[in-house]
Amino acid sequence: MMNNKLLKNAAKVVFLAGVFGLAGCAYMPDNIHNHYKAPANLTKVAGAENVIVKVAVQNHKKRHDKVSYTDDMLGIQLSGVYLHINKAFKAAMDTALEKRGFKIGGTGTNVQIVVQHFYLPEEMGFADITHKGHLDMQVSIPSVGYQQNVQIKNFKKVIGPNQQLFTMSADRTASANALMADGINQVVNNPEFIAALLKAGHAGAVVPRLSADG
Repeated sequence: MMNNKLLKNAAKVVFLAGVFGLAGCAYMPDNIHNHYKAPANLTKVAGAENVIVKVAVQNHKKRHDKVSYTDDMLGIQLSGVYLHINKAFKAAMDTALEKRGFKIGGTGTNVQIVVQHFYLPEEMGFADITHKGHLDMQVSIPSVGYQQNVQIKNFKKVIGPNQQLFTMSADRTASANALMADGINQVVNNPEFIAALLKAGHAGAVVPRLSADG
């Protein structure tokens, strides 16, 4: 007679065989892309049009470009989910700074972003799928000694029960972009970051403390 471990393994084999027959794509790696859109409440900052900014991103993640994985109801990881961290975070920050009125250029004031952690595993249940995210990044403007740490530990997005079980690419993209946007928006909404960037861009000129709306 089979012991519990053998029965459990046999059940998994049967389950996976059925899943693969219905949706073999679940075992293929999924790539998601940056769809960052600056929020409407970001306004232009007076004087920003005279400041050129160059954004550089460093990816220090242990898993590098892997940001999630597909899971099943038995806890088996089916495949990895990947995002080009450097490209995505740079594009998002460039977009946000342009919305603030800054110019993006290769010879501008350096803004450095170091992504230490960005991950949102997918937990699949019988009724829904949950993405729980964590972001840890540092933003600095070396020329004026500015540094800001951004941490988001409790990001959560629940995908409703009407979604198709194994075609979740659009929802992974939405979740990953929402987590990234939360971090980027924290930076460009920070009056101290804006003031430091204006100061750096004006060659050390004293810039008054600004509100988040400029």
